[in-house]
Amino acid sequence: MRRNAAGDVKKLSQKENENWKQLYNYVKKEILLYDDSQKIPSDLVLILKGIASGKAIDNKRYADQAEYSFDVILYTFKACKSKILNSIHGLDFNSERSKMVYISKIIEGNINDIYLRLKQVEESKSKTEQIKTDNLTHEGAEYKLKTQNVKNNKLNDLW
Repeated sequence: MRRNAAGDVKKLSQKENENWKQLYNYVKKEILLYDDSQKIPSDLVLILKGIASGKAIDNKRYADQAEYSFDVILYTFKACKSKILNSIHGLDFNSERSKMVYISKIIEGNINDIYLRLKQVEESKSKTEQIKTDNLTHEGAEYKLKTQNVKNNKLNDLW
């Protein structure tokens, strides 16, 4: 479930649901370093979903500030993985929640850059697809041999 700009809850499409699962599993295993028997607590999930709407936590009290797809958030996590792991390595957090808030601030600082990069990729893909190639022809020159092929069996023993 995800909230739209009016604050109404909307059901995720199948693709959005798959993207959410990928993001959830990536954060769980690669960032928080949980194993398969652990789950991310619900308050951390709300922080993670809050990133998508540009808020500190996903709730209906405050209006959405942005609308990032789970794909963009996942790419941002992947791009910032080393920065996140290096910065939380030496710190002692009071709780998992404070750790997730710290991580979300790193993501918020970089998400617009990743969003713009992905937008540029989409634009260049659409421009490339729109290029008409039916008027392109190739009329290159043919190679003409200028030397004679000499058959010399003296060197065959060397190989």
